Amino acid sequence: GFLIAWAAYRLNPELHAVETWLTLVALVLVRGVAAPLLLYRLLLSQNRAARHDIIAPNLLSWTVALGLVLAAFNLSAALVPIDGDQRALISVAAAGVLLGFLVLASQSTPFGQVVGALRLENGIALFELGGARHHGTLVTHVGQIAIVAGTLGLYLWLLRGLSEGSSSPLASPQDEPTL
Repeated sequence: GFLIAWAAYRLNPELHAVETWLTLVALVLVRGVAAPLLLYRLLLSQNRAARHDIIAPNLLSWTVALGLVLAAFNLSAALVPIDGDQRALISVAAAGVLLGFLVLASQSTPFGQVVGALRLENGIALFELGGARHHGTLVTHVGQIAIVAGTLGLYLWLLRGLSEGSSSPLASPQDEPTL
């Protein structure tokens, strides 16, 4: 969240518009502070291990991840023909989206799925920053912030519910990822 806010500020350093302030505050507070802090508190309350491998620690998974990053950079050259900051931002956004899909495809635990979905959302937020500048209304920006905050609350509610009903097949940590 902090890095996305920094990229947003570098792309639009003029802080005279309310929408720019809302975007920066939402990126810093919701994605940079609230999401990691709330997920960490949830892990502590459930007495889970502090370390959780999101991408399986084997050579195949890391090779697939490297291939996805290289594919993202090649895709950005096709999407943005002119070399520059916008192409770099689209490259990183595409890599974030593809790695989010990798996490979603390879994780079988609910926590891993939530982390994959959050990575995917962050990649989409980067795509939005790299696109053409269109100034929406204040209501649109507030609505986007409410949707992200509501989604985060829904993820936390889901993780709490799945941890209470540990007899659920989704909550069994014994399942290994496919890759």
